[in-house]
Amino acid sequence: MTRTRPLRGIAAALASLLLVSCGSAAQIAGESGGETWGPEAAGLPLTDDGGVVVTAHDLDPTGSYPDDPVAVAVYVEPLCPHCGAFAADQGRLLADRLASGAITLEYRLVSFLDTGSTDRASARSVNAALCVSAAGGPVAYEAFVGALLENQQPDGLSDDDLVALAADIAGARSERCIRDEEHQELVRVLTERGVEEISGTPAVVVDGRPLDQIPTTAELRAMFGAATV
Repeated sequence: MTRTRPLRGIAAALASLLLVSCGSAAQIAGESGGETWGPEAAGLPLTDDGGVVVTAHDLDPTGSYPDDPVAVAVYVEPLCPHCGAFAADQGRLLADRLASGAITLEYRLVSFLDTGSTDRASARSVNAALCVSAAGGPVAYEAFVGALLENQQPDGLSDDDLVALAADIAGARSERCIRDEEHQELVRVLTERGVEEISGTPAVVVDGRPLDQIPTTAELRAMFGAATV
């Protein structure tokens, strides 16, 4: 499986996975005149890297889990077929390890595959995920990202499709946000930051360490230990 690479011109020099931050989220958003995330972004539970973390405690607050889960982050482009394949091939294992408390899972969304035929479907999909995170929190966000990848279309999803997916996961609270594309500027900022950190999608970061290549299911199983999958 190969990564889908960001389009030329999105970032000036995309080498291999970068280990050095290009500035804080607040700095980048401030320089662009756009939104910020984290504590300053009301209703958006975003990390400093622009993703949303879901934990076993989010899935089931009554459970008993390991004290030191492995932090897993995955960069995803909604139209990227390799991201869809990764979710289909390795997604079950990630979901299992997440539910057991062995890992935390953070999806960081970027948008760089829109063309004339997609009607900005990638950017609209990232916006929709942010809307769902505000309406339903981390669990809803993680489920919505999974739904985006499971329901990929060559030219992307329409607003009606996105609203329907969101309604199944977080109810109707995100519909206006999706149709009005309330986080359009934030999508741009997240993408600019993200493509400075990766050479293509999907890209996986484990405990802060970017992996040089997309891990197989067997490699992930070796990293996270034995469980039910």
